[in-house]
Amino acid sequence: MFPRSLRSSRTSRRTVGISSTRVVRQRPAPLPPTPLPALPPPALPPPALPPPALPPRALPPPAFRQLPFEILDMIFHHTVAPNFLLDSSLTAGPNSPWCHARNMKLALALVSHTWYAPGIALLYKEVVFRRLNQIPALLETLEKSPSVFGVLVKQITLDMFVSPDYGASFTRNMQRIVNLCPRLEGFIYSSPFPLPTKAFFPQLKSPLRHLQVDASVSPTELYDLLKYTRKSLVSLSIHVHDPPEHFATPKIYSLPQLESLTIKIAYAGVDAWPLLSHILIMPELQRLTFELFSDHDSATEWSLSWNSMIEPITSFCERYENLKFLNINPGFRRKAGDVQGLLDACPKLEHIVLYNGATLESHPTLKWVDICTSKMFGPDDDSRWIHDAALNRLRKSVTPITFPALQGTRHLHICSPRLLDIATKLSPDSVPTPSEAYELDFPGIYVRHEHGFALTERYVDVGGEMYEDPLYLDIDYPPHCDTDDGRSDGTTSASERSLARLRRREVDGCDDDSFESSSLSSECTTRVNLLDSFSHNFRAETRTRH
Repeated sequence: MFPRSLRSSRTSRRTVGISSTRVVRQRPAPLPPTPLPALPPPALPPPALPPPALPPRALPPPAFRQLPFEILDMIFHHTVAPNFLLDSSLTAGPNSPWCHARNMKLALALVSHTWYAPGIALLYKEVVFRRLNQIPALLETLEKSPSVFGVLVKQITLDMFVSPDYGASFTRNMQRIVNLCPRLEGFIYSSPFPLPTKAFFPQLKSPLRHLQVDASVSPTELYDLLKYTRKSLVSLSIHVHDPPEHFATPKIYSLPQLESLTIKIAYAGVDAWPLLSHILIMPELQRLTFELFSDHDSATEWSLSWNSMIEPITSFCERYENLKFLNINPGFRRKAGDVQGLLDACPKLEHIVLYNGATLESHPTLKWVDICTSKMFGPDDDSRWIHDAALNRLRKSVTPITFPALQGTRHLHICSPRLLDIATKLSPDSVPTPSEAYELDFPGIYVRHEHGFALTERYVDVGGEMYEDPLYLDIDYPPHCDTDDGRSDGTTSASERSLARLRRREVDGCDDDSFESSSLSSECTTRVNLLDSFSHNFRAETRTRH
């Protein structure tokens, strides 16, 4: 018997007329897929931001800041007047060419870090002491940085007055300075005042090449200087102003490398200077300069004839057969004479400087003839010893026929007798053609060098209250100057105050305990008066020129 459930299903199949006995179960139709809700369109990416602004690209430094030290050093040396055209003495005034050159050197060193090194090298290359308190100040600088500043010093010039109270400290400090300058090549003492008793020159070691001393240096001091420098000296400039008994010495000084010698002869040293040919042995001497200068207080000097002066000079030149340059300056108010005998004594001569009144005939090796003219101090044109007729005769006498090696003649017009070496500094072969002429124009100095002509003009500012002028300042050194007894002067040195009073002839009213007018010798007073006369003449000449 079938269950009730089957019976009912069988009845139902019969009702619908289905004959098949197999039941096929149909699957329901799949439901249509439910549509997904519409998604919103994807959000667009935000617009690209502009790239961040880059900092402006640093411009390359100017080309002049990239120049090496050597190029800057060459440029800086052309921004100041050459040293041989400058006068560092106090009598030149606060606006002198030397002061302008010093200010330019200071300014160059303070422009930038790049310019500092070549600027300092130029500033310390030539050290000039014009005040006593500058010596301990420089010594302090050198001792703090000996490897920085000491190696830069190539030349030291002393152009100042040394008070007797500072003699021992001067000697001690100068010796320490010289020891800290291993590359020192030149030493100049151009002060008209001699050193006091307690002061001595430093022991100058080799390789010193240039030595120049003024008339205030005694023969004994000169020989002491030569004792340490004779083996390396290349140039020497000395004054002969003492009688033979003071100048004579039993010692002989050999100068094996000396090439240039300048001798300035005063009236008192006329009989003494020939002794130099026996005292100095100079086998390599090539350039010789004589100046017969005036003492300005001896009228008998002008009574000396040219022949009486040229004969010992000729005998002197005969000892040095390698001479190639000769300059015989007869001094003011004295005309030159016949120089043919002098030419015969120099068979290898190539360059000679002649002055008004000189006459010559012939020479086989002479290449250059300079005809030098100048003018005396004073505003009056009549005081000039320039005679066109004599100069023309001299120039006409120098011809290629009598001088087969002649390359040219040149007219030198110099403004000051101090420029004795202008003929060698401005070499005649440096301007071989007219198109190569050049000029040097610095504050207070003008030089024009053409083919066959050279002109030098140097204007100096003298007179006025130059010691009270606020512009009249030296390099900022610490105000310190030790005396021999340990005292210290915190403002200005005794030499500065005493020199100012000397110039004004007010020594008798000196209120400085460390300086006494009685310590000044009569020779110092005479030299002060001499310098004052120079200042007066320069001032008169400058007013006329302007």
